[in-house]
Amino acid sequence: MNQKTHALSFKYLLVLIVLIPFSVFAQKNKVLIISDTWPQMDVLAEGLTENGYIINKVEEEEIESGISGFDFVFMYIHKTHSPRTERALIDYTMNGGSLIVLHHGISSSKMKNPQWLDFLGIELFPRDHEEYPWKVLANLTYSMVNLYPGHFITTNGIKYEKVTTFNSEYDSKYDGTFSSFQLINTELFLNQRFKDDQRTILFGFRTEDGSRIQPTSGWYSQKGKGMVFYYQAGHEVSDYKNPNFLKVLLNTLEWNPN
Repeated sequence: MNQKTHALSFKYLLVLIVLIPFSVFAQKNKVLIISDTWPQMDVLAEGLTENGYIINKVEEEEIESGISGFDFVFMYIHKTHSPRTERALIDYTMNGGSLIVLHHGISSSKMKNPQWLDFLGIELFPRDHEEYPWKVLANLTYSMVNLYPGHFITTNGIKYEKVTTFNSEYDSKYDGTFSSFQLINTELFLNQRFKDDQRTILFGFRTEDGSRIQPTSGWYSQKGKGMVFYYQAGHEVSDYKNPNFLKVLLNTLEWNPN
């Protein structure tokens, strides 16, 4: 090896020494889970930890004013949440955070949080509404249908079980035949109505008998400098033990939107 070649090799070695540690430390892996129901979130935390994420878990009343130090925040609050919580989650997202809202983060209790629903672009109607009544379907099996087949979140490492016909109850632009996987003996919500088109639809749901089909099982939207994601699954511990649903959540954390 001549002197010039040796110098070049040494230069490339220095580049590797500098870049490899930087890529490790630059990894986005700090996760905060805010919840008032822990069995499900404990299973989620275990799955995330096994995949290299650093998990912090807090009750709603333990939220500090600033949560900007976390790369991702999961919200799993069943009850009506406080204005303080609402402000912390919205500010976190608008200032560049990635917020993942799960299951009852959009439910009837949030009708008392109109600013939260407005932030998400969602409208919920009372149970006696003539056209779009709020309703919970419990103890059922349904298909989570991939409505965006080319997206990283819906495709990376997911093992779809079957092909499902999807004919939405109120929006024919998502109609077609798509891959899907099942969630068993769990819960879903009807009529989470979109107030705007400022979102990307990832998943819809279809009940086993095909009587209820809506494009509301998974979506994301840019909010300010950040992103908000919603996944309607997650009522039961078994949902988070489902390898496909867990992979959807991991893909959400791993996806680079740029």
